[in-house]
Amino acid sequence: MNPKKLAFYLWLLLITGGVTAYLLFPDTINILFLDELSNQYHYIALGIYFLLLSARGLTMIPSTPLLLAGVLIFDPVELFVVNMAGILSSSTIVYYFSQYLGFDTYFETKYGKYTHKIRNGLTDKELPVIVGWSFFPLVPTDLIVYVGSSLRIPLLKCLLGVFVGESVINAFYILSTTLILKL
Repeated sequence: MNPKKLAFYLWLLLITGGVTAYLLFPDTINILFLDELSNQYHYIALGIYFLLLSARGLTMIPSTPLLLAGVLIFDPVELFVVNMAGILSSSTIVYYFSQYLGFDTYFETKYGKYTHKIRNGLTDKELPVIVGWSFFPLVPTDLIVYVGSSLRIPLLKCLLGVFVGESVINAFYILSTTLILKL
């Protein structure tokens, strides 16, 4: 079987399984369940959260919903560290496997005008563009990582830009959501 088709079917199976489990067991799979599970198996819950964030890049799902769920379950500092590690892991996966998994076709068709603009902007100011793009919450960070990969920008430079931009916005989300929940 074609590896791209296999990856797609696994992704589809994961999403379908999660939605089906939620629909069949809505009383079991909820935030209170996750909070209780996190208290009993704290490091396992952190590991699962990290794996979800890492795999998120393969599904093109934004990390913000996972972050907001994490605010309800984990300590803010711990959440920030694991969230950033997951984002960097996901970015690394996108960087290395974007063409293999067909992201090049996806990004070029869905975000064609953006990829062209990014390529032009990255020629002179790689790091500032990656930082700015990663900081802006309405655009997919995976797109800038893909373009950086296609332009052969070094992985560490891409990850540094993603880390700086994402860490600022994630710290803001975590702190503001934590303060709102305490009110």
